[in-house]
Amino acid sequence: MRTIEKYSRIQFIERTNEEPFLTFSRLNGCYFHKGNGKHPRISLGIGCDHFGTVLHELMHAIGFPHEQRRPDRDEYITIHLNNIIKGNGSQFERLRPFEYKWSDLPFDYESIMLYNSYAFSKNGRRTLETKDGEEIPRHTQLSALDKEKLRRL
Repeated sequence: MRTIEKYSRIQFIERTNEEPFLTFSRLNGCYFHKGNGKHPRISLGIGCDHFGTVLHELMHAIGFPHEQRRPDRDEYITIHLNNIIKGNGSQFERLRPFEYKWSDLPFDYESIMLYNSYAFSKNGRRTLETKDGEEIPRHTQLSALDKEKLRRL
């Protein structure tokens, strides 16, 4: 939370009676659930306590989509849909241009919001890679462009 506050005008405060509010839980998996918008929830289940994972989910909570969903992503990365675990394809669906607010910035290969090459793989093969076939590692910190996007909020 402090990392996001450092680079944006967002301030997280402990809730008394404010609406909307963000809830943290320890359900199965690492994910953000928007719900009805009034009571969004971040689940940090077993294995989700890494700094990068928590930061990624917090970024979702303040409105950041996955970088691999950018409208122009096909110019920069290749998605291998046949390698994705059934039911997780939505994590890789391309956004429509009006759903993405940072089209003036370049694709961010270093973004905390970009999945690694084996995310949701059903067979140990890559689910995404750069256009030149390079592997995308797991990112654990905000990139320079993530920070720029936060400053713009």
